Parts: sequence; structure tokens; C-alpha cells
Amino acid sequence: MLHRSSFIILVSTTIVGLLTAPPRAMAEGSTEKPAAPQQIDTTPPLVPIPNAKVTQSGLLVGGQPSRAQLKAIQEAGYRTVINLRPESERGDEGEQAAVERMGMTFVSIPVAGAAGLTEDNARALAKALEAPDALPAVVHCSTGQRVAALLGLKAFVVDRMSATAAISMAKGLGLTKLENALRKRISEICKRDKSRNCEGLP
Repeated sequence: MLHRSSFIILVSTTIVGLLTAPPRAMAEGSTEKPAAPQQIDTTPPLVPIPNAKVTQSGLLVGGQPSRAQLKAIQEAGYRTVINLRPESERGDEGEQAAVERMGMTFVSIPVAGAAGLTEDNARALAKALEAPDALPAVVHCSTGQRVAALLGLKAFVVDRMSATAAISMAKGLGLTKLENALRKRISEICKRDKSRNCEGLP
């Protein structure tokens, strides 16, 4: 049995300890940090150019940006603007100067409709996208159709995707009007290059 005076001392010490010790939650909160996010999305925000899409690699693709949209593109962190419109095509006057004035890189790859869906242009697009500090990039034409088609051709020619996968990717980017032209170009390549994966292509 505890002596009365010893019991009083023990109780007093316990109370003082409870009053002076920080609450458990506060003590833990002062030393622990919130868990870091598992994944951070570094893709620049989507700028609403006509028919805008963002690819899995973070490319912004679509139609002709306005001057205000070019500024928004620059502010969003894009580094390169690739224009597929030929010089003879009206509607993008002064774009190169505007892009370069904003500190971005401008690349011109003229694609004159279906006739411009060539292996050379597909490789030129790949080269532009593989340049140091090229990404993130914007690729545009007037409506986005040539962009989707040329990215599909690049996927087949350069990235060695299967014919059906390349066409499917292009359709996912909004390809409609130039789908037959893309299929025709891929079919031509398949006929002369038997190493290509053309399974499922009519």
C-alpha cells in the first residue's frame, strides 16, 4: 500500500506531465510532412485553338491559333510552334515573326493537302519534335486535319507503329476528311516494304 504522501506526489507528477506535454496530434504534426504527390502533370494547359487536342506526349494540335492564342501558348510554357500550312495559304500572315518575338521556335513544314502526306514530311515532323528543347510543342494547320494525318503517317513511318494503330491514333486526334488519303499513303508504303506491320489494312 502506498504511503499517503507518496500517493499525493505521484498524482501531482502525473497531472503536471499531462498539462505540460504537447498533444499527440500536435507533436506529430510538428515533425511529419504531407506525403508528396505520386505523379505530377507537367503538361502545359490546353489552349483552346480550333479543334484542339493534346496527345499522350503532350503535343497541342489543332487549327490556326489567333494572336491572342499564340500569346497564351507562350505563357503556358510551349517552346515550339510547327505550322503545316504552305506559304501560299492565307490566314497565318505574320505568325513566324510573332512566335519568334515571343521567344519560341517556329518551324514550317508545308503540307499541301493530301499530296503533302509524304514520308519526307513525316520525317521532317519527327526531326522537329526531336530537336533539343523542342518540347512541349504546338503543331497546327488551318483546321487540324493535316496535323492528325501527318502525325499518323509519322507514327507509321518513323515510330514503326502498325498501320491500324497509326490510323487509329490519327482518328483519335480528330482525323476525318484525310482518313482515306492517309490509308492510301500507308497502303502504298506497305506494298513496297514487306517489313511493315500492315495487318488489318484493306
